[in-house]
Amino acid sequence: MSESLSPDEVFEKIAKGSSAWRNLVPSQEHDRFVGRVQQAVQIYQGLVSPKDLRSELKAFKKATRSPSAPISQLVSELSAEAQDMLSHSRPLPPRPDNPSASEAYYNDIRLRLSQGQRWKPEGDKRRKLTKVVGPPKRAGRPPDQKIDVLVSLISAAYAYATGTSTYGSRGDDLPETPVEQIVGDILANLGIDTEHSAKKAVQRHIERRRAL
Repeated sequence: MSESLSPDEVFEKIAKGSSAWRNLVPSQEHDRFVGRVQQAVQIYQGLVSPKDLRSELKAFKKATRSPSAPISQLVSELSAEAQDMLSHSRPLPPRPDNPSASEAYYNDIRLRLSQGQRWKPEGDKRRKLTKVVGPPKRAGRPPDQKIDVLVSLISAAYAYATGTSTYGSRGDDLPETPVEQIVGDILANLGIDTEHSAKKAVQRHIERRRAL
Protein backbone atom coordinates (compact mmCIF):
# COMPACT_ATOMS: atom_id res chain seq x y z
CA MET A 1 0.00 0.00 0.00
CA SER A 2 1.22 3.53 -0.66
CA GLU A 3 0.48 6.89 0.89
CA SER A 4 -2.90 8.21 -0.21
CA LEU A 5 -4.35 9.99 2.81
CA SER A 6 -4.36 13.76 3.17
CA PRO A 7 -2.44 15.38 6.06
CA ASP A 8 -5.73 16.11 7.85
CA GLU A 9 -6.81 12.47 7.55
CA VAL A 10 -3.48 11.23 8.92
CA PHE A 11 -3.63 13.75 11.78
CA GLU A 12 -7.10 12.48 12.67
CA LYS A 13 -5.92 8.87 12.69
CA ILE A 14 -2.98 9.80 14.93
CA ALA A 15 -5.26 11.62 17.35
CA LYS A 16 -7.68 8.68 17.54
CA GLY A 17 -4.96 6.09 17.97
CA SER A 18 -2.84 8.07 20.40
CA SER A 19 -4.72 6.63 23.38
CA ALA A 20 -2.59 3.50 22.87
CA TRP A 21 0.48 5.57 23.81
CA ARG A 22 -0.79 6.62 27.24
CA ASN A 23 1.30 3.94 28.93
CA LEU A 24 4.37 4.80 26.83
CA VAL A 25 4.84 8.45 27.80
CA PRO A 26 4.03 10.32 31.05
CA SER A 27 0.38 11.35 31.17
CA GLN A 28 1.25 15.03 31.65
CA GLU A 29 3.32 14.93 28.43
CA HIS A 30 0.89 12.88 26.34
CA ASP A 31 -0.93 15.66 24.50
CA ARG A 32 2.26 17.59 23.83
CA PHE A 33 3.92 14.42 22.55
CA VAL A 34 1.01 13.71 20.18
CA GLY A 35 1.34 17.24 18.84
CA ARG A 36 5.05 16.76 18.22
CA VAL A 37 4.40 13.48 16.42
CA GLN A 38 1.83 15.20 14.22
CA GLN A 39 4.40 17.91 13.43
CA ALA A 40 6.92 15.18 12.54
CA VAL A 41 4.41 13.63 10.13
CA GLN A 42 3.71 17.03 8.61
CA ILE A 43 7.43 17.53 7.95
CA TYR A 44 7.67 14.00 6.55
CA GLN A 45 4.80 14.56 4.15
CA GLY A 46 6.43 17.75 2.93
CA LEU A 47 9.59 15.93 1.90
CA VAL A 48 10.10 14.89 -1.72
CA SER A 49 11.53 11.42 -2.31
CA PRO A 50 14.06 10.84 -5.12
CA LYS A 51 11.49 8.65 -6.88
CA ASP A 52 8.85 11.38 -6.76
CA LEU A 53 11.36 13.96 -7.97
CA ARG A 54 12.37 11.79 -10.93
CA SER A 55 8.71 11.28 -11.83
CA GLU A 56 7.99 15.00 -11.59
CA LEU A 57 10.89 15.91 -13.89
CA LYS A 58 9.92 13.23 -16.42
CA ALA A 59 6.33 14.50 -16.46
CA PHE A 60 7.60 18.05 -16.84
CA LYS A 61 9.81 17.10 -19.79
CA LYS A 62 6.84 15.43 -21.47
CA ALA A 63 4.70 18.52 -20.89
CA THR A 64 7.30 20.78 -22.49
CA ARG A 65 7.08 18.91 -25.80
CA SER A 66 3.64 20.33 -26.53
CA PRO A 67 2.87 22.61 -23.59
CA SER A 68 -0.76 23.53 -23.00
CA ALA A 69 0.59 26.37 -20.87
CA PRO A 70 3.62 28.65 -21.40
CA ILE A 71 6.83 26.89 -20.39
CA SER A 72 7.59 29.63 -17.88
CA GLN A 73 4.32 28.72 -16.13
CA LEU A 74 5.25 25.03 -16.18
CA VAL A 75 8.57 25.90 -14.54
CA SER A 76 6.89 28.02 -11.88
CA GLU A 77 4.59 25.10 -10.99
CA LEU A 78 7.50 22.74 -10.31
CA SER A 79 8.39 21.90 -6.71
CA ALA A 80 11.29 23.78 -5.14
CA GLU A 81 13.35 20.57 -5.29
CA ALA A 82 12.74 20.16 -9.04
CA GLN A 83 13.63 23.78 -9.70
CA ASP A 84 16.83 23.26 -7.71
CA MET A 85 17.73 20.34 -9.99
CA LEU A 86 17.21 22.52 -13.07
CA SER A 87 19.34 25.33 -11.63
CA HIS A 88 22.13 23.05 -10.39
CA SER A 89 24.68 24.09 -13.02
CA ARG A 90 23.59 27.73 -13.37
CA PRO A 91 20.69 29.97 -12.29
CA LEU A 92 17.42 29.70 -14.17
CA PRO A 93 16.97 32.35 -16.89
CA PRO A 94 14.51 35.22 -16.34
CA ARG A 95 10.96 34.62 -17.48
CA PRO A 96 10.52 35.58 -21.15
CA ASP A 97 8.66 38.77 -22.06
CA ASN A 98 8.43 38.37 -25.85
CA PRO A 99 8.16 35.55 -28.45
CA SER A 100 11.85 35.47 -29.34
CA ALA A 101 12.81 35.32 -25.66
CA SER A 102 10.28 32.52 -25.15
CA GLU A 103 12.01 30.35 -27.75
CA ALA A 104 15.41 30.89 -26.14
CA TYR A 105 13.89 30.17 -22.70
CA TYR A 106 12.33 26.94 -23.99
CA ASN A 107 15.62 25.76 -25.50
CA ASP A 108 17.49 26.58 -22.31
CA ILE A 109 15.09 24.62 -20.10
CA ARG A 110 14.97 21.64 -22.46
CA LEU A 111 18.78 21.53 -22.50
CA ARG A 112 18.86 21.49 -18.68
CA LEU A 113 16.52 18.50 -18.62
CA SER A 114 18.81 16.27 -20.65
CA GLN A 115 22.13 14.83 -19.64
CA GLY A 116 24.37 11.99 -20.72
CA GLN A 117 23.14 11.35 -24.25
CA ARG A 118 24.40 8.08 -25.73
CA TRP A 119 23.69 5.78 -28.66
CA LYS A 120 22.18 2.33 -28.09
CA PRO A 121 22.73 -0.30 -30.83
CA GLU A 122 19.51 -1.84 -32.14
CA GLY A 123 20.32 -4.34 -34.88
CA ASP A 124 21.97 -2.44 -37.71
CA LYS A 125 20.70 0.90 -36.40
CA ARG A 126 21.30 3.08 -33.40
CA ARG A 127 18.88 4.89 -31.11
CA LYS A 128 19.82 7.98 -29.13
CA LEU A 129 19.07 7.68 -25.41
CA THR A 130 18.78 10.78 -23.26
CA LYS A 131 18.75 10.53 -19.49
CA VAL A 132 16.48 13.04 -17.77
CA VAL A 133 18.25 15.11 -15.15
CA GLY A 134 17.37 14.08 -11.60
CA PRO A 135 18.52 11.99 -8.64
CA PRO A 136 20.02 8.58 -9.50
CA LYS A 137 17.67 5.62 -9.59
CA ARG A 138 18.47 2.77 -7.22
CA ALA A 139 17.22 -0.76 -7.53
CA GLY A 140 15.82 -2.70 -4.61
CA ARG A 141 13.54 -1.83 -1.73
CA PRO A 142 11.86 1.58 -1.31
CA PRO A 143 14.27 4.38 -0.28
CA ASP A 144 14.52 5.09 3.43
CA GLN A 145 15.55 8.77 3.51
CA LYS A 146 12.11 10.14 4.32
CA ILE A 147 11.41 7.41 6.86
CA ASP A 148 14.73 8.10 8.59
CA VAL A 149 13.80 11.77 9.01
CA LEU A 150 10.42 10.78 10.43
CA VAL A 151 11.95 8.33 12.94
CA SER A 152 14.55 10.88 14.02
CA LEU A 153 11.84 13.46 14.77
CA ILE A 154 9.65 10.93 16.62
CA SER A 155 12.64 9.76 18.65
CA ALA A 156 13.44 13.35 19.62
CA ALA A 157 9.84 13.89 20.71
CA TYR A 158 9.93 10.68 22.75
CA ALA A 159 13.20 11.65 24.44
CA TYR A 160 11.77 15.08 25.30
CA ALA A 161 8.60 13.54 26.77
CA THR A 162 10.25 10.74 28.75
CA GLY A 163 13.84 11.82 29.32
CA THR A 164 14.84 8.44 27.83
CA SER A 165 16.83 7.85 24.66
CA THR A 166 15.44 5.63 21.91
CA TYR A 167 16.43 1.98 22.05
CA GLY A 168 15.54 -0.97 19.85
CA SER A 169 14.55 -4.58 20.44
CA ARG A 170 17.24 -5.81 17.98
CA GLY A 171 15.21 -8.84 16.90
CA ASP A 172 11.95 -9.66 15.13
CA ASP A 173 11.11 -12.25 17.80
CA LEU A 174 11.45 -9.76 20.68
CA PRO A 175 8.68 -7.45 21.98
CA GLU A 176 8.57 -4.01 20.44
CA THR A 177 10.06 -1.11 22.34
CA PRO A 178 7.89 2.00 22.94
CA VAL A 179 9.39 3.94 20.03
CA GLU A 180 9.04 0.92 17.75
CA GLN A 181 5.36 0.71 18.69
CA ILE A 182 4.82 4.40 18.00
CA VAL A 183 6.72 4.34 14.70
CA GLY A 184 4.79 1.22 13.70
CA ASP A 185 1.49 2.98 14.40
CA ILE A 186 2.54 6.00 12.32
CA LEU A 187 3.65 3.84 9.39
CA ALA A 188 0.26 2.11 9.54
CA ASN A 189 -1.52 5.48 9.68
CA LEU A 190 0.39 6.52 6.55
CA GLY A 191 -0.45 3.22 4.85
CA ILE A 192 3.18 2.21 4.31
CA ASP A 193 3.70 -0.37 7.07
CA THR A 194 3.95 -3.18 4.50
CA GLU A 195 6.79 -1.36 2.71
CA HIS A 196 8.83 -0.23 5.70
CA SER A 197 9.72 -1.96 8.98
CA ALA A 198 9.43 0.06 12.19
CA LYS A 199 12.07 -2.09 13.90
CA LYS A 200 14.58 -1.67 11.08
CA ALA A 201 13.91 2.06 10.84
CA VAL A 202 14.49 2.53 14.58
CA GLN A 203 17.63 0.41 14.44
CA ARG A 204 19.03 2.57 11.62
CA HIS A 205 18.39 5.63 13.75
CA ILE A 206 20.23 4.09 16.71
CA GLU A 207 23.20 3.06 14.58
CA ARG A 208 23.54 6.56 13.09
CA ARG A 209 23.33 8.10 16.56
CA ARG A 210 26.09 5.84 17.84
CA ALA A 211 28.27 6.76 14.86
CA LEU A 212 28.19 10.46 15.77
